[in-house]
Amino acid sequence: MKFSAKIDRFVKDSPIKAIASVTLDGMFVVKNLRVVDGAKGCFVAMPQETYQDKQGKTCYRDTFFPMTPNARQALEAAVLSAYDVHMYENPPDWATEPEGILPMSL
Repeated sequence: MKFSAKIDRFVKDSPIKAIASVTLDGMFVVKNLRVVDGAKGCFVAMPQETYQDKQGKTCYRDTFFPMTPNARQALEAAVLSAYDVHMYENPPDWATEPEGILPMSL
């Protein structure tokens, strides 16, 4: 399966760095994947829905997710590569510090 990723927008002052969309084999689009800056580096979080459980607690459920580790790695690599390219070629206006526009290691 071929993944084609695109950064839709950047997020300022948040652990979420960007919102992305992915095209699957040129036939399906998944929107609202998030590039998150975590404790161990950037990762891709899947789109989620929010719901209340029986006790009224707010819960989250992924609405799209890879079925295998290899699919997850390929999806994450495509999104993070798109993030790196977009940050390097079209940094957001607020990314004025040099370290704010350098690409992550590939």
